[in-house]
Amino acid sequence: MAMFFSFAGGVALFLLGMKLLTDGLKLAAGETLRVLLAKYTSTPFKGVLSGILITAMVQSSSAVIFATIGFVNAGMLTLLQAAYVIFGSNVGTTLTGWIIATVGFQVDLQLLSMPLLAVGMGLWLGKGNSRLGAIGHALVGFSIFFLGIDILKSTFENLGEQVPLDDIGTGFSGMMIMFFLGILLTTVMQSSSAAIAVVITAAAGGVIPVSAAAVLVVGADIGTTSTALLAVIGATPNAKRAAMVHVLFNVLKGPLALPFIGFYLSLIYMVFGSDLSVAITVALFHTFIKVLGLLVLLPFTNMLVTFLQSRFTANEQQPQKARFLDDNLLFTPSMAVSALIFELKRVGRKSRTLSLESLDEEKKLAELEVGLQTVFSLNETVVEYIGKMHRTDFPPDLEYVLPQALRITQYFSEARQHSIDAFTIEHSGVKLPKDVKETLRILKELMRSFMTLADSEREDFSVLELNRLVVQLESSYETAKMTILKSGSSGVIPVKEMMNLHDIIRNYRRVWDQYMKAAVYMDDFNKLIERQPGTGAELEDPVLVEETDVLTPAD
Repeated sequence: MAMFFSFAGGVALFLLGMKLLTDGLKLAAGETLRVLLAKYTSTPFKGVLSGILITAMVQSSSAVIFATIGFVNAGMLTLLQAAYVIFGSNVGTTLTGWIIATVGFQVDLQLLSMPLLAVGMGLWLGKGNSRLGAIGHALVGFSIFFLGIDILKSTFENLGEQVPLDDIGTGFSGMMIMFFLGILLTTVMQSSSAAIAVVITAAAGGVIPVSAAAVLVVGADIGTTSTALLAVIGATPNAKRAAMVHVLFNVLKGPLALPFIGFYLSLIYMVFGSDLSVAITVALFHTFIKVLGLLVLLPFTNMLVTFLQSRFTANEQQPQKARFLDDNLLFTPSMAVSALIFELKRVGRKSRTLSLESLDEEKKLAELEVGLQTVFSLNETVVEYIGKMHRTDFPPDLEYVLPQALRITQYFSEARQHSIDAFTIEHSGVKLPKDVKETLRILKELMRSFMTLADSEREDFSVLELNRLVVQLESSYETAKMTILKSGSSGVIPVKEMMNLHDIIRNYRRVWDQYMKAAVYMDDFNKLIERQPGTGAELEDPVLVEETDVLTPAD
């Protein structure tokens, strides 16, 4: 029982140390991680290298993979770029095993931990949230990490002396037990690094042979996919696709590793010598199978991405569902803001499409109401997400985004409603004299031009051009109003119909007024996106490029 609690305490300290270490390194790195992910993923080589380096920097492949998923979801990375980063991150995670196998078995860990703990706590308490404070945070994590390893070493050394288990994991049934145990270890701990630490210390302590440790490593790699799968439950299609890259990388390399473990171990001993320590052998094997998986899968990355882009499309076929908003992004404000802006653009496109269709005399009110409900649902989802963002800690330089985003949703909402109101009145039996019909036709043509140009994603988008068009709209509106008043005052149309016609053009005026306000604010958001490294025009998100946004009852 004492040995069990010693083992559990060692794992707990290791996990706590990893958490503090990762959090501290992420804080110390600041915007460096975001810049690396956003700017240095333009080629397969850069993407893989970025994944390796960033994972080595923060000592957590899960953190890097979640950040990468967030970047895909926020439109900052394409799925192809993310795939290369995720591949690299899987290789970079092997560094933890090397730290355990080298430092953990070559030095007095308690002697190393105490100075690290003292210096780290001094910096953490004395410097607070500054970069030095974050480094202190990481040093405290390192010290606790090493204490956990030390306890695991002592536990398994004692167990190996008392209960020699040299034959465990041999034979087919033994291999399968070790394989599923490896999956279970990582799934329960939610950390492949912790599982690898247990495996290396157990093998080094003589509890299990090297061959069994290798099988456990293969299982642990597959078990680590559970973290990504749990994180994207209910997430957006883009997040699920990126998570599946991680899952498929680890699952597909399983058949490359499991049947040939004996051969790979013999190859390692042949290349590096048979006198390798057990800990180094396990670390080498872990790195070997990760690199092997990378080399085998890398040529098929495009095929893998194409396959995944045809999956998880259910939400994309439902226009009322958000495509970019994901709760996983809330902890990274810059990514949450980018995702919010992309979703607002969708709301804008759908709103303007609805308004354009309301100008079509052949349209039916029932069709427009279906479209209105679709965009309303999406609009409500965006508003709810803004509320979630408001409840998180937002940096001061981004605080203005939330009220501005709420304004935009309100502008879109009011524009849609005025479009429907105008359509309803116009199709209620109002009779139009020839001159009134002509002025309305001109007004509608100008509105169509305006709503086409009001799309902030157009290359020729210009607030100045929109303002010029608004001047023409105002002039056309005044002409239409005078024509309607003249027809009413001269008795050509009844006063009631004159008032109805006036209500129609007044609704039109409110439509372009609301879209104009939204366009000005969205233009400001475009500039915000351009200021973020690696975002903007140089990246084309496939969803944005391919989406048609034609609202029909079937859509």
